[in-house]
Amino acid sequence: MSDLGFGRILKCAGASALAAALVACGNGSTSATLPLSTSALSGSYVFTATGTDATDGDYSVVGSFVADGKGNITSAVADYNLGSGVDDNVPLTGTYTISAGSISVTLTDGGSVKDTFTTAPVNASGSAGVSNFDGTGSGQLYTQTASGFSPAGTYSFSLSGEGDGTISGSGQFVAAASGAFTSGTLTLSDAQTSQTYSTVTGLLGPAASSGRGFANIEGNNLAYYVIGPKQIQLMGLDARYLLTIPAQKM
Repeated sequence: MSDLGFGRILKCAGASALAAALVACGNGSTSATLPLSTSALSGSYVFTATGTDATDGDYSVVGSFVADGKGNITSAVADYNLGSGVDDNVPLTGTYTISAGSISVTLTDGGSVKDTFTTAPVNASGSAGVSNFDGTGSGQLYTQTASGFSPAGTYSFSLSGEGDGTISGSGQFVAAASGAFTSGTLTLSDAQTSQTYSTVTGLLGPAASSGRGFANIEGNNLAYYVIGPKQIQLMGLDARYLLTIPAQKM
């Protein structure tokens, strides 16, 4: 982050050394408990994280990367909204290691940005938790399928973050083939203030090969990352607010 500096093995009596490394007892059946290998992280992923840093204060991060299944992050890009400012569309590379059933990822731009976090193999729904992001941050890791995505469609979304106070809200928008919003609604609260929009203006720009695109909702600039053909993750690029917005096509 920019300047964040941003088996169990059951032993049966009389078992051989090999059998002792298998799950066995009682019925004579065995099944191997295999350790993770670097192939546990392979392909394209989207990650998110929020947290607090002693230098930059509260922050939010969203990005994507490609893992080669051999311990290398061959390409990556991320957007950062930090207490010290916004760094958008930052190209990264990195590495990852496997230890004790977890995956440790390091991403860097070769200069001031160095992010580290811990995750696990994604579950059946295509996600896993992110922890220890640069120390204390947490978030999510998603398998990414950027192909087949089109901005056009009707989306439902929720939003959370920080402004004058804690921000929360939800809404919908309809994006035309051009990405421009044709209709929508939004209800949000920020500290003691509540607002309701009977129509929502904005834009979803085209996504790059990384799945990253530019968006704007009611004058607020955002980056978005395609998770799948019907799922995107948006993050605010306005230094006045921390906004995290998951959205689903209906």
